[in-house]
Amino acid sequence: MNYANTTAQPESGERAYYNVSEAAALLGVSRMSLWRWIRAGHLPAARLGHRTVRIERGDLEELLTKGRAVGFHAKRDRQADAEPVGPGAHADERASQVELGRCEHFVQFYETDAFLASSVADFIGAALDAGEAGIVVATPAHREAIERRLAADGLDLAAARAAGRFVSLDAATTLATFMAEGLPDARRFRSVIGSLIQRIAAGGRHVRVFGEMVALLALEGNHLAAIRLEALWNDLQTTQAFALFCAYPMAKLRGGALAELVGNVCAEHSRVVPAESYATLPTPDERLRAIAVLQQKAESLAAEIAERERAEERLRAALAAEQAARTAAEEALRFRDEFLSIAAHELKTPLAAILGQAQLVLRRFNLEAEVEPERLRRSLETIARQSDRVARLLAHLFDVSRIQAGKLTIDRKPTNLSALIEQTVAAARAQSDRHVITLEAPRSTEVWIDPLRFEQVLTNLLDNAIKYSPVGGPIEIVLAPRADAQVELTVRDRGLGIPPERRGQIFDRFYQAHGDSHVSGLGLGLYISRQIVEQHGGEIRAEFPADGGTRFIVRLPTERAEAAGDPSEAVNPAVA
Repeated sequence: MNYANTTAQPESGERAYYNVSEAAALLGVSRMSLWRWIRAGHLPAARLGHRTVRIERGDLEELLTKGRAVGFHAKRDRQADAEPVGPGAHADERASQVELGRCEHFVQFYETDAFLASSVADFIGAALDAGEAGIVVATPAHREAIERRLAADGLDLAAARAAGRFVSLDAATTLATFMAEGLPDARRFRSVIGSLIQRIAAGGRHVRVFGEMVALLALEGNHLAAIRLEALWNDLQTTQAFALFCAYPMAKLRGGALAELVGNVCAEHSRVVPAESYATLPTPDERLRAIAVLQQKAESLAAEIAERERAEERLRAALAAEQAARTAAEEALRFRDEFLSIAAHELKTPLAAILGQAQLVLRRFNLEAEVEPERLRRSLETIARQSDRVARLLAHLFDVSRIQAGKLTIDRKPTNLSALIEQTVAAARAQSDRHVITLEAPRSTEVWIDPLRFEQVLTNLLDNAIKYSPVGGPIEIVLAPRADAQVELTVRDRGLGIPPERRGQIFDRFYQAHGDSHVSGLGLGLYISRQIVEQHGGEIRAEFPADGGTRFIVRLPTERAEAAGDPSEAVNPAVA
């Protein structure tokens, strides 16, 4: 391996040499490509140590000036490059051209159409001048501009076409021949593009291709298809020798779209050619300064994007909070309206009964100056019963309000659950002589509960069982301890049951499983019962036996749980 031993010193404060990373950045190639060029003798370098070399400024400027890094050849160079390879300087230049451009796949990010047309004309023109072949697959406007530049350089395109050395195709039309469901099809691509390259390479001609189909896909936003097509070009190069030049317009790919695409595109190419604003800088120092400025801008842009994303996240959070507040307010209004409507409807019946009995007694008294004792007793019983009903309806409404406000308190204390259930069952038996209510329970079952609240749960379950068994029938209550430090209470009736389509809603607020029947109520008993049971650290669910009716199952911990918190703990309305 030959390395130049040069020891040039800086002049006028300018650098005299560059390391491999700096030179690769200036040339727009990878460090690996640069090492290959050094080993092949195409770029002189002075070795300083293991894999450490110094590249002289003059050698790098010469390479940049001649455009060898991208395989472009100005008109003034074409005649020399077209001469047969032989001894001397021309042979070295031709070897360099073959080394750097014969089977490359490079990409150019361009800023203006004029620069692209000039670059492609240089790339394709060098091949045509040398008696080789060129293919242009581009948009109509770019094809016209490229051919105009080639003709201005003195190339006879008609003769090249006639000799089968030059082909110009429309990018969109060609792309459509091998696309399938939004992606390029590998078999069709080889049939269309592979066959074209094979035909134009007849006689051993080297082929240069400019392809703009990937850019069309990128501009459509189909980045996956663009990268897939780049990969298909690479696969084709494993079996056919040709140099490929791809190009993407920077002006039309901005922001996140460009940032995402550039990384993926660069990974598919052997070399990346920077845009003209960089490539036309006259000296390596200016190019390094441009790189430094771009790095600073990139960091500033990344910081700005990050701050914008944080601001957008804060805005999204604020909008979500505002939406949640609006939803909560709308829910509160809906609850209020529903609450008042149902309360007015349910209170009307018992209040009408109370008023009717009172007016009846008063009318009898006014007419006869006395009321029969039996009639008076029946009226007073009705008034008492309906007053009790009003009181219970109001208690349910107040409990729902407390639940919504998070103020439903639970006052736990040691309680004999067996005795509490027996008392509640006795009261239920006194209310209905059509139902046979049986109780199976241990003599004593000690639990840590709020006895008043749990009596409310059991009363609600028994009321449901009685109400939904209008023709009477058995109601079975069973209390049994479990092995997991819990007790299980079941209340089973054989009444109307609950329709399958309504079973998932029976614990919802104001929901009545038989709301369209004669059975009345607020639809709050099961809702309140669930809140009370869950506040005790337990659970309540319903089962629906095949032989009819409903079985409610309540499970409670037998001991005070650590998670239960303070005895006066309030239920969380968000959970409720």
